[in-house]
Amino acid sequence: MPTPESATLTAAGADTERPRLGSVLAALCVTEIISWGVLYYAFPVLAPAITADTGWPTTMTTAAFSAALVLAAVAGIPIGRILDRHEPG
Repeated sequence: MPTPESATLTAAGADTERPRLGSVLAALCVTEIISWGVLYYAFPVLAPAITADTGWPTTMTTAAFSAALVLAAVAGIPIGRILDRHEPG
């Protein structure tokens, strides 16, 4: 049975973890924004090489990239829900 002292220690330990978790969350947010920026803005740089390699016109290459972004947006929520329901391990 928990004692009042252990409850106090648990509460105090939780309070000391909050600033650390906030820093971790902030770092993850910044990393996510930078990685999406790098991936998204790299496309105009890579588009000429993609069109040369595939033989597709630039409009088709851009449309494929846009379709991939829309597909990721539409599929993201249901796939996230499936992953939440079926946790690993």
